[in-house]
Amino acid sequence: MFYFLSKVLYALIAPMSVIIILFLLYLLTKIRAYFYWAFGLLLVLSNPYLAMRAMQLYEVPPSVIAKNQKYDAILLPGGFVSNYTIDGEVRVNFSDGNDRMMQAIDLFKRGVSNKIIYSAGADTVFSAYLPEAELGRLFLLKCGIPDSCILVENKAMNTYENAILSQKILAKMDASYLNKKYVLVTAAFHMRRALACYEKAGIHCDSYSTDLRSIRGKDTLLNTIIPSYGGLQNWTLLFKEFLGLAVYKWRGYI
Repeated sequence: MFYFLSKVLYALIAPMSVIIILFLLYLLTKIRAYFYWAFGLLLVLSNPYLAMRAMQLYEVPPSVIAKNQKYDAILLPGGFVSNYTIDGEVRVNFSDGNDRMMQAIDLFKRGVSNKIIYSAGADTVFSAYLPEAELGRLFLLKCGIPDSCILVENKAMNTYENAILSQKILAKMDASYLNKKYVLVTAAFHMRRALACYEKAGIHCDSYSTDLRSIRGKDTLLNTIIPSYGGLQNWTLLFKEFLGLAVYKWRGYI
């Protein structure tokens, strides 16, 4: 129920939803203030420069792992893999956020850790996808990572569950897990909430930010003044994280 309500609440307060609601209110009431607010928000939130600067302030900066630094496991929360079927074959479909998987593979190949804990379930409320971690595991195997090095958690539906269910895997794997070192690999804009959840679950880890969105645009005149979908997208992600932090704090998840 919490998962369902969180998705509904987010859909209602997402920037584009608010703008549409304000425009609808104007059409129904003819009160110009609604139109001005809607147009003003659309103008500001679609500005790529402002969105990029806001994202830059919020993202957790990327870090460098020293050549001799080793971790007991790479923690990989999901949220970037789905699937579809074509001619009876189930095919993995990666979303825009799959950079975290590429970086986790890179860390493994560099010898930073010999374990990847991949946590991601299936969205059975709004879709009919297979468990993400199971799909992602197949891709990791294709990339040459041994099955014995991949630990899959396929029940988590959100970041909080990623953390607590990964903690159970770690506790089962090693009773002294609290004294071990882990590296958390996720999107830079998602890192604050994810890190707080894992720390709350007793997993002390270093951050390894991926999928940086604040570096995607160049400070040219056109990118500064011309409205873009990318601006709205960045604000949508930020609003989602702001809401997530507030709700997780209220629920005691962080």
